[in-house]
Amino acid sequence: MSIKKVLKILGYIFVPLLPMVIAIYFLFPYVNEEKHKEVAEKYSDDFVIGDSTDVTMSTFRPTAARGDTIEDLGEDYASMEGKVSRFQKDIQELKMKVDSLTIVNDSLTQQLGQRDSLANDVLTADTEISEEEFSENIKSLLDLDIESLSPILNKMSDEQLVKIFKAGSGLQRKKLLQSLESDRAAKLMSEVL
Repeated sequence: MSIKKVLKILGYIFVPLLPMVIAIYFLFPYVNEEKHKEVAEKYSDDFVIGDSTDVTMSTFRPTAARGDTIEDLGEDYASMEGKVSRFQKDIQELKMKVDSLTIVNDSLTQQLGQRDSLANDVLTADTEISEEEFSENIKSLLDLDIESLSPILNKMSDEQLVKIFKAGSGLQRKKLLQSLESDRAAKLMSEVL
């Protein structure tokens, strides 16, 4: 016998058998009600697909643990509304705090700016000496003899020495250069020129 003939014979046997098994599975509760009730009572904890008894009596509940009744759903809804209103209130309070902190920050920034500008004004007023006072100070400094002037000038910065050199007269410049060390005097002359 060929394989085709064997497959045909097996097909004639099993193909009608498959729809019959499916039909019997779904029609079992209607065909044999007594046996079905015994099986349903035995397996009452499990949900049976072909069960024709009252499905609401079954323990299978697709709903959430709380929320089985309308009252529970109403309570859940009311509690959610309460939470939403509390959150909105908290948001408003936080916005008010942020606004007040922004105002305080702006005022502090403004006060800091005013303080800095006042401090700069005071510094510039203190550091700005009139030219007349400056030239008098240079004259009094350079009127000292060379031995007492030398240690004072050696402690001054190069920028200060350049200022003094430019503001002094010819004799004062000469005295300034004589009281400095030779290296420092050369450096001063290179900066001036």
